[in-house]
Amino acid sequence: MIRTIQQAFDVLDTQAKGIPYEAIDFLRNQDANEAINQKLVYALKNAYSGKAYYSDELRIMLPAPLWYAIVAEKHLSEELFQPLLDMFTVEEDWDLMNEQAVYLVGLLARKFPNQFVNKVLDFIEENIKEDNKKPYIYCFEALYYANNEQFGRIHSILDKENFHWLDHYIRVLGDLMREDTLQKFKEILPKFEGKHTAIELQYYIDAMDGKITDFKKGVAFCEMRDPEWKNHYQHLEYIFASSNSPVEQGEKINRNDSCPCGSGKKYKHCCFTKVN
Repeated sequence: MIRTIQQAFDVLDTQAKGIPYEAIDFLRNQDANEAINQKLVYALKNAYSGKAYYSDELRIMLPAPLWYAIVAEKHLSEELFQPLLDMFTVEEDWDLMNEQAVYLVGLLARKFPNQFVNKVLDFIEENIKEDNKKPYIYCFEALYYANNEQFGRIHSILDKENFHWLDHYIRVLGDLMREDTLQKFKEILPKFEGKHTAIELQYYIDAMDGKITDFKKGVAFCEMRDPEWKNHYQHLEYIFASSNSPVEQGEKINRNDSCPCGSGKKYKHCCFTKVN
């Protein structure tokens, strides 16, 4: 039985197979705590680090960052803003950590609509300025919780050049079905004549004008997913189960390398959570 925060940390930091339900629930049920907060910040900062959560003994990447990201659902704070957003500037294939990070974006935006949404808008503008093509698209989830005062700035981003994820941004705004967004879409439509972006704009203009009768207003991912974390992850327990094809001892394997077990999958999607 886990009795202390440190015991729970030790379990999450070292458990390589199975889902550590008791340790996760223990930390989720604690009152606001600086030690927990520091652990969460560290885990998010190092979620895709090849060093922080790599086990030399087992020669695998441990799934600890995912466990801490689940704990973070009950310990939301402004200190999580930057490390969470920085995860979306790492070129990684979609995985459970990405999905959990998007869920946290929604939770933070819902709890801190002014502070976090403004932080996300800063983040989007910085990435556009740098002509960044990395997946900061996933932070758009926060826009579902923007207030009326923030939409002037949100709409102004549509005018920026070199916005790699513009079409996806349009889809999120279109889902919100706002009259001021409709007018902005109509205003910028001629600028994109002959481009795919014009197709996206016209679709949402038609939807908001009532020409597409089966269109439904979108909702944030965190509103659709089961709020009970066990219900969401329990059906994925097989991913964290032990394996009959363990990673053999040898040189360190990078997350994006082919898994040495011969499955044909990338290492991070296969034996990085498995042990002998």
